[in-house]
This record gives sequence, structure tokens and C-alpha cells, in this order.
Amino acid sequence: MTDSALILAGHGSHISPNTAGVVWNYVDRLRALGAAGEVTACFWKEPPATHQVLDTVQARQIFVVPVFTAQGYFTSAVIPSEMALHGPVTRRDGRTITLTRPLGEHPAMTSVVRNIVRKYIDEHDLDRADTAVAIIGHGTRRNPNSRDTTRYQAKVLRDMNWVGEVVDVYLDDEPEIPSIYQTTSAGNIIALPYFLAPGSHVSIDVPRALGLSDRAMPQRVAGRRVFYTQSLSGDESICSAIHELALDAGLPLSSNSDSDSWRGFPKVGRDTLLRALKKGRPLQFGQVIVTEKRVWHRNNDEGSASLSSMAQLRGHLRQDPFRPVPTSTDMPAGWHIDLEHPAQAHAVLETVYPGLVADWSARRRGNFLAEPLQVTSERQVGMFKGIHNLAAELIERTVAKVCGACVRQPTWWRDEPGSDLPCKAACNYWLSSAAKVGESAL
Repeated sequence: MTDSALILAGHGSHISPNTAGVVWNYVDRLRALGAAGEVTACFWKEPPATHQVLDTVQARQIFVVPVFTAQGYFTSAVIPSEMALHGPVTRRDGRTITLTRPLGEHPAMTSVVRNIVRKYIDEHDLDRADTAVAIIGHGTRRNPNSRDTTRYQAKVLRDMNWVGEVVDVYLDDEPEIPSIYQTTSAGNIIALPYFLAPGSHVSIDVPRALGLSDRAMPQRVAGRRVFYTQSLSGDESICSAIHELALDAGLPLSSNSDSDSWRGFPKVGRDTLLRALKKGRPLQFGQVIVTEKRVWHRNNDEGSASLSSMAQLRGHLRQDPFRPVPTSTDMPAGWHIDLEHPAQAHAVLETVYPGLVADWSARRRGNFLAEPLQVTSERQVGMFKGIHNLAAELIERTVAKVCGACVRQPTWWRDEPGSDLPCKAACNYWLSSAAKVGESAL
């Protein structure tokens, strides 16, 4: 178990803390359970990046669980490309990397859907015969298989003959969400977003497509009473389903369960950090000061809040307002964490700046290797492919704007002396910003 790593691969977001926040909550719980020697997450849109997360774990046996509802574009194209995987099992450099089935394919998801529907029927005393259920998936025209899991959940519910009508509709595919008002006739509609996090799709895009004005329930749309449910994330069984997917793929079963939230963090760079702290001098990482006894924001005043958990710290630093790039220079001050032992300093830094310690350590050891923008660009399978062909002036402008507001130095573009917090590759936020600059220049 100690030589195993469990990585939860999610989507992330540039506009909502909930998309990645739900995944980090699962990570916290799996660490406390001792599910693997190292437990972490990676994201397409947020750090630690899917492409770089393997460099943060030491384990030789690595299990990657896609926290997605379906086997679609991200699970079949983006994750394998970013991690350089060649099927369900990839052996490389003495390591074995196993990509499991996506979370949405676990049998427990059927019970989650059924429980949500039952809850709304019971709480609102709905006539089942006069109730339609719409299972709302994301879908994508880039991969028709992305609808399969949502379609399956609708079929299971339909075969139960439990409600009058059941349909599956999609945010980014057909049949589209508004079609429920034509394809169903029941007076009540339970609209269930088949999404794993209450992010921007669930809170903004889906309600808009349904014609809802707010989250007050029920609302009348097209003469029907519409009950918009919560996403799937609140069900207690989901964390267990993630663990079971990894166990089914070969993750060794751990019998350790002492609810220690300080263990299970990625280990690359930890020993380098602890050796540096033993010298007794405070270390500065961006806006954070670290000693063996305490970690705090460098601009704290005397009234800083004492935080005691990684979830508290994450919430304080990233949720209000949301900071899509945890290394941005607008980190809120007014907090500190007192440490029981020096190793906890690494856990705090990994929470504040995910993945940074591994690159900082590699830089100090002289084996840090950045990825040029052209390599990053050519690895892409979607909208960012070829982005290195932007005019140099536009790239420079984006580097100045995005990287100038980050504690990491853009060593992937220009490696300058004194870059002790290097950035290995252009992040998704930079790529998105550069794409927008390129569009505006046309």
C-alpha cells in the first residue's frame, strides 16, 4: 500500500470552486482512510495539471480514477494524451500506471440517481404517474459514447415503471435540454443534473437551458412544475465508489483507518523541503512563509485566523472570491497553521500550492526540465493545438499578463536566473487566455 498512489482526475473550472472542490473533498477523505500511500488529484483546468501530476508522486504503482460521469472525450482522449497513457495499463520508467473506468460507470451511481428521485417525490408528495424525470448529461459531439452512461441511467429508471416518463437530455448534445417540454407531458418534471459537482454547468448552464430563473423550487415553465435537483456530489457512496474502482483495478487494500488528514500527500520534494527546514531559517514560497512550527501568509497582521484542516485552508484561500490559479499573487492573508511536526509543513504547502514543491525540489537538485510551449501545444487534442503558432508579440503579452500575476516563473517560455519557483509548462489558464488573445487579434 505504501508504494501505491491514487490519483483522482477531474475537469476543474476557471469560474467555480465547486468543480474541483468536490474532488478535493474526496481526496481528503481517501487520505484519512489511508486508501494509498499517496493520494492526490489532477485537473484539466486547474493545478495540479493532468500532464504534470505523475511527477509529484513517488509510487511505482499508480491508479488514476477519472471523476467523470461517462467514458467520453476527456476520459478517452484528453487524460490519456496528457498522461501519455497507452491503454488501461501503461508501464514506463519502472512504473505501472493504471487508468480505471470512469466513476459514472460504477454500479453505485444507479442507486444515487434513484435516491435523489425518491427524495423529491417523497418531500413534495408527487403523483408518480404524473411525474417525468429528465436525466441531464453533459454529452459532447466529439464523442457519441459520452451519452451512454446518462442514457443507461434513464433506461434503468424507465424499466422500473416507477414514474410516468423518463427521458435523457444533454447540455452539449442531442436531444437538447429544452426538448423535455415537448417530449414529456406529465405535470411535474424532476430535472436531475447527472454531474459530479455543483459547478458552473449545474448552477448556471443547465438552469438557463431549463428556463429557470433561480433555484427556488418548484418553478413553472411551459405550464409544468419543474423540480431541479442537486448534483450527484452529495451522496456518501461516491467516495466509496471511487475507492472500489481503484481496488477493482488492483490497488492494494489498506486496513489502516485512523482518520489522519495529514498523511497521504504526494511525496516528491518532501524530503528536500524537510532538510531545508531543519536548517532553522524560514523559507518563503511565493506569498507563504514556512518553518518547522508554523506556516502563514507573509502579509498577516496580528489577528490572523488559526486554521486546523486542509479543507478549511482550501476554502479560505480559494472560494471567496474564487481563484482558479492557486499560485496567483492575490492570495488572501489573515491565516496561519500551527504544526505538530515538521512533515505537516509539506502537507500545507501541497494544499496551498499543489505540485509546486516537486518542481521547487527538482530545481534545487538541478534536474528540473521545463516543457517548451511548442511541445505543450502539439500534445493538445482540442482547441489549444497549434497555439504556439500565435505571433510572438501575443505570446509575450499573455505571458506578461498571466504569468506576471503568478508566484511561479514561466521557465517554459524564458528561463531566467533566480527562477526558484519554476513553472514546468504553460497551464490551462494561460492557454485559455492566449486563445482569447488570438481570437481578438483576428
